[in-house]
Amino acid sequence: MTEDNSRQPGEPSISSSPQSHGMYPPPQSYSPTRSAFVDIRIGDYTRDGTAAALLFVSLFLPWSATVGIARVGSSALVLLLVLPTLLSLASLLLPYVARLGMLGPNWNVGQIRVLRLVANGPLIATVGGLVVYDVIRGMFRFSESSSIFTGNGVGAGAWFGLAGALLAAQPRAAEIRIDPRTAPRWLALVKPLVFVAWGSSVASALLALIYILVSVSRYRYYDGPQTFESLIVLFVSSAVPIVVVGVAAVGLARRFASWRLTIAALGIALLAAGLLHSISEGTSVELFHTVTASPYYGITFLIAAAAITFIPFGVASVGDGTHPGYVWLAAARNGMLLIAVWSFGVGFSQIAMAATQFGIVPWGDALVLAVLAILFGILAVVGVRSLSLRYFSLDPRPSREVGLGVCLGLLVLMIARLVVQSAMYGEIYYSAWIFDLAMAMLVVLVALALTVSPAVRNLYAGVQLFASATTVTAAVPNLGQPVRPSGRALEAADPRTPAAVLFEIASSSPELRPAIAANPSTYDDLVTWLEALGDPAVDVALDRRAAGQFGLPEPEPEPEPEPGRVPVPVPVPAPVPVPVQSSRRALEAADPRTPAAVLFEIASSSPELRPAIAANPSTYDDLVTWLEALGDPAVDAALDRRAAGQFGLLGSEPEPATETFISSGPESSSSGEIVQPFAPRSAVPQFAVPPPDPGYGPTGVPLRPGGFRPAGAGIRVAARFIDFAILAVVSVVGGMISTATLGNGFDFDSYRTSSGLIGLLIGIGSIVYFVWGESAFGVTLGKLALGIGVRSVGGARPALAQSFKRNAFVIPMYLGSAVSALAMLGSGDELVGMLNSMSLGSVASILGSLVTVAISIAIIVSISSARDVRGFHDRMADAVVVVTRQ
Repeated sequence: MTEDNSRQPGEPSISSSPQSHGMYPPPQSYSPTRSAFVDIRIGDYTRDGTAAALLFVSLFLPWSATVGIARVGSSALVLLLVLPTLLSLASLLLPYVARLGMLGPNWNVGQIRVLRLVANGPLIATVGGLVVYDVIRGMFRFSESSSIFTGNGVGAGAWFGLAGALLAAQPRAAEIRIDPRTAPRWLALVKPLVFVAWGSSVASALLALIYILVSVSRYRYYDGPQTFESLIVLFVSSAVPIVVVGVAAVGLARRFASWRLTIAALGIALLAAGLLHSISEGTSVELFHTVTASPYYGITFLIAAAAITFIPFGVASVGDGTHPGYVWLAAARNGMLLIAVWSFGVGFSQIAMAATQFGIVPWGDALVLAVLAILFGILAVVGVRSLSLRYFSLDPRPSREVGLGVCLGLLVLMIARLVVQSAMYGEIYYSAWIFDLAMAMLVVLVALALTVSPAVRNLYAGVQLFASATTVTAAVPNLGQPVRPSGRALEAADPRTPAAVLFEIASSSPELRPAIAANPSTYDDLVTWLEALGDPAVDVALDRRAAGQFGLPEPEPEPEPEPGRVPVPVPVPAPVPVPVQSSRRALEAADPRTPAAVLFEIASSSPELRPAIAANPSTYDDLVTWLEALGDPAVDAALDRRAAGQFGLLGSEPEPATETFISSGPESSSSGEIVQPFAPRSAVPQFAVPPPDPGYGPTGVPLRPGGFRPAGAGIRVAARFIDFAILAVVSVVGGMISTATLGNGFDFDSYRTSSGLIGLLIGIGSIVYFVWGESAFGVTLGKLALGIGVRSVGGARPALAQSFKRNAFVIPMYLGSAVSALAMLGSGDELVGMLNSMSLGSVASILGSLVTVAISIAIIVSISSARDVRGFHDRMADAVVVVTRQ
C-alpha cells in the first residue's frame, strides 16, 4: 500500500509533526488602496485655489474704462468676458476628473496639459485683445477730425483674469516630474514679457511726446516756453517706468534666479494695488496713450510674467553650491532696488512739476511730495546696502533686523505720503496711482521674505531675530591674568568678537577659555561646552557669569619668597568631583512623572538635557524616534541603555537626586593622554551656511504628544489666507444680494436694512467661524485644505477659551465690520443719513482691519522666530498648530 500524500497544506503529517515550511502556501500580500490624488502636491492645490480666486474676483473688477460688471451699457461685453472666465474655471477640474476616470481610459498627462492650455486660451486672447484695442483706439487722437483723446485702457479685472488663466494653464508638479522639459519652456517666456513691458513703456512715452508736439502745432494751445515746460514734465515722468522696468529686464537677463522671485513679488503687489485702487477710486485702468502724471508701465505684461514665475520646479538647483537663502536675500535686495529707483524717479518728476508749475498741485505741495519721495528713496538705498553680503566679515550673512527696520520706516513714510497726497489732491485728481500702492505692498513682501521664507529661515538657523536686544553690552573686561595680553587674549575678552572667532580660540587655546567664559557675548552652545570641561578656572568664571559678573577678577599678588629660603613643594590633590546643583528643568527631564508636553518643551529648548529625556522611562515613542535621529553620542548612549531595559543616566542615584557631579579635571585615557570632552559647535562657519541645529526647523522639530509635527509658518499663513479669502467671497456675495434689493426703484430703505443685517451676520459669523470651528473640529476650511490643525499642548482639541485666545487678533477686523453694519441699520431712511452712516462705519471697519493686519504681522514674525514654531498667540492659548496630513 502506498502512502497517501494528498494532505492539504498546513495539515499535520502522520507523525503529528507539522509539515515543512515549503508545504505551506505563500502568504497573500496586502496592497492598500492607493488614492487617485496621491501624487498631487499641496502646492498644486494652492495653485488651483489661487487661480480660482483670481478668476472669480476678476468678474467684479473693471476690465477697461468702459467694460465691467458695474459699467452701464457694457452687458453684452461682460457676457463675452464671463464665458471664457467660466471656461478657465472649468479647466481647473481637468486633472481631478481625469484621475477619477471620468474622461475615459485613454487620456494621458500630455493630452490633459494641452486641453487645459486650450481651455485657457480664449481668456488670455481676450486680455490680449483689450491691450491691442487700447493701443489702436488711442491712435485716432492723432487724426485732426477725431474727438478721441485716448483708448479704453486695461483694468484690474483683466489683470486678475490673466493671472488666473496663466496659473490654470500651467503644468502641475506631477506632470512636470513626468516631462521636466515643460517648466523651462514656460519660464523662457518671462524675459520676453518683461522686455515687451519695457518696450511698450518706451513706445507710450514717445507717442505722448509726439502728441504734444502735434497738438501744439495744430491747435496752438501753448506758446513756446509752455510747450517746453510740458515736454520736460512729460519726459521726466515717462522716464520713471522706463528706468524701473528696464532695471527689472536687465536684472532678469543677468541673474534670473533672484530676479524671478522679485518679479513674482512685484506681480503680487500690482494685483493687490489694482484691487485696492478699484475699491477706493472706483477704477483701476492703465492707459497706453496718456499725457498725465500716470505714465505707462506695461502692467499687463508684468503680471503675465509674474504669473508664469510661479510654475513648480521652475529653476533647477544652483550648481555652484549657493544656499537658496542667499537667492531670497538677493531677491529682497532687488525689491529694495526697484523701490529706490521708483522713489527717486517720482521725486524728480515732482521737482520738475514744481519748477515748471505745470503739475496738478501748487509748486509748494509738489516740493513736499518730492521731499517725501526722495527720503524713502534714500532709505531704500540703505535697505539695499543692509541686505548686501558682508564679504569682508567672518559671517557674510546680512543683518535681517536692519532690513526689517528699513522696511518699517519705508512703510510708514509711504503711508504718510499717501495721506498727504490725498489731502493735497482732494477731488481734483486721483490721490494715488497703481504703482504708489504697489511699492508699499512690495515693502511688505520684502519683510515677509526676510522672516517667513523657509530658505532664509534655514540660512539663519540658530540665529534668533532681534537676538542682539538681549545681549549684555559691557566694556572690555580686564583679563586679570598674569599673562601677556596678546591679540588673541584681547579678542577672547572683547564682547565685539564674532562668534566664529570665539569658537576658534576656545578650540585652539585652552589657556584663554576662562576669558571666553567671562565674555558676555559668548554664545550658549559654547558656554555649555565650557561647563562640561571641568576646568576649575573656567568653572570660576562661569560661576561669576551666572551671578551676572563678567570679566575675570584681578589676580592676587603672589608673596615674594624670602632671600635664601627654598620654597617647599606643595602636593597637588587629585581631582575631586565638585557638586553642582541641578536645575528644575534637569529634574523634570529625568522625572517619570513629568507630562509629555513638558518633555517635548525641554527637548526643543534644552539640548543638554536630551540624554536625561532619552533615559526617562515615560518619554513617548515619537519623541524617542526623534532623539534617535539626532546622532548625539550622549543621547545614543542613553537610548542604548533604554533598549536594554536600563533607565536613568549612568552614575545617578536610585532616588531622585538633588545633586549631580562633574569632574573637576579633564579625563585621562589608559595611555595617559588627556581626553577632552566633545568639541564645541561653531556658531557661524566662515563664508558658508551654518548647519541647522538638529531638532529645529520645519522638518526637525520633535513630534508633539500624539504623533503630531508642528506646522511651519509658511503653511500656516497660507491656510489663514485661504480662510480670509473664503470669508471675503462670502462678503462679496452678501454685498451683491444687498445691492439687488435696490431694484429698479432704488429702494434705499430696503437696501439699508438688508445690507446692515447681512453685514452684521457676516461680521459675527466670521468670528464664530474661527473660534468655534477650531474648538469643535480643530480645523478651519483653510487648515483642512492644507492638512494642518490646532491642538492643545497635551494633544487634544483646544477648548473654546483657548480657541478664543488664539483668534482674538481677528476680532477687531470683523467687529469693525459689525459696527459698520450697525451704523447702517441705525441710519435714517434718507439717502444723506445713510451715506453719513456708511462713512462712519467704513472708518470703524478700516481701523479694525489695520489693527488686525498689524497684529498678524507681529504673529508671523513671532512664529518665524520661535524654535518650536509657535507664535505668542499660541503660547497665550497653550496651543500648537500641527500637521495632520503627511
